[in-house]
Amino acid sequence: MKLFLILLVFAAISCAPNQSILNSANESATPQSPANVAPALSNFETDLQSMRNADFNFIHVFRRKDGKVMDADDKRFVAGITPVETNRRQLSDDGKAIVTGSNYKFPPEVMKPLTDRFTMEDYSKPESEIMAANSNSN
Repeated sequence: MKLFLILLVFAAISCAPNQSILNSANESATPQSPANVAPALSNFETDLQSMRNADFNFIHVFRRKDGKVMDADDKRFVAGITPVETNRRQLSDDGKAIVTGSNYKFPPEVMKPLTDRFTMEDYSKPESEIMAANSNSN
């Protein structure tokens, strides 16, 4: 009986998992390194990408010349002067930018007051791409 118990103990010990094998399995199961993960987009980049995904021909970003957050008067000014054909206006970059998306070009009488008051970044499609799309639709 003693011999049976000793054999049973040895059998139990020999069936225990090998710790070095377990450790090597855990090392290979670690998550991807930061170098392999795409960096998160800022809210401005996300907003800009959403305008591109909406396939707007004209995308403009307006910022205050002093770099401060857009106040209520700035927002009212942009909303009041941009044409009704402006498909989307979006506050972005922690309130420091207004992004507009449209399929209609803003006329000079709209662009001049906007660029007098704000700095403008133009992310519109190239003119050749807009012209090609218009000629394909006719």
